[in-house]
Amino acid sequence: MAQFISIEQIAAYSSFDGNIDNDSISPNIDQAQTNEIERVLGVNLYDKINNDLNNEIELTGDYLTIFNKYIIRLEVYYTCYYYLSFTVPKVSQNGAYYVTPDKTQSLTLDELEKMAAKYEKLAVGLELKFIEALDLLNLPERPAPSSIKPKSNFNWIKI
Repeated sequence: MAQFISIEQIAAYSSFDGNIDNDSISPNIDQAQTNEIERVLGVNLYDKINNDLNNEIELTGDYLTIFNKYIIRLEVYYTCYYYLSFTVPKVSQNGAYYVTPDKTQSLTLDELEKMAAKYEKLAVGLELKFIEALDLLNLPERPAPSSIKPKSNFNWIKI
């Protein structure tokens, strides 16, 4: 499976900086891609894009449009959501612990959950826009817009 996004794209589209350890965030990229992006794209469209990227086939036309306009940002937002939700404590053979750099103040669990929820809301809002855009695209593998079930509805004003 090709990862659709990079750490640099996460830094470009979020409040995360580019100094995140690749080993730390990579599992979250994979989770976001397999749990969320595949759900939003549907299996056929997901497989088409994934296979093209794995085989170094350049995306063109509507495939490139949805990749650049929706997929990258969706995966970034969901990666941030997963990272904030699940990887703040580190787990090793010595137990679970928090990594705290010098001269910083860690967020509380409540603050982390609120930040994660904001990224999830951004992703869901973008999902809704993507579903609307599907009607205008010429993609034989695309799912019927009615078959995509966004995670939830929300109020944009509260983001």
